[in-house]
Amino acid sequence: MAKISKERLDAVREYLREVFPDWALAERWDGEHEAHSFLLKKPREPVHLLKVSRAVLDHCDPRKLAGLLEGHQVASALRRAEKHRLLLTQRGLDLI
Repeated sequence: MAKISKERLDAVREYLREVFPDWALAERWDGEHEAHSFLLKKPREPVHLLKVSRAVLDHCDPRKLAGLLEGHQVASALRRAEKHRLLLTQRGLDLI
């Protein structure tokens, strides 16, 4: 399997750091879901998890990826989601 480009992962990292500036960001590959996981933590706040599917990462250049995150209002959706866990696929956002 080909590696995901650093520039595409950086686009997600930059978005998350911008909208969650005081949160710690950790990440890892989730082979079960074929997605890259971005975990956001902050004291006294629920952990937020965003998984971005391999298909999205493979088919969107960094600029398009940034627009997709904004367009789907990922930050707002993560804050509102009951368990603060979302998967971004080519179809949109799904609760996980």
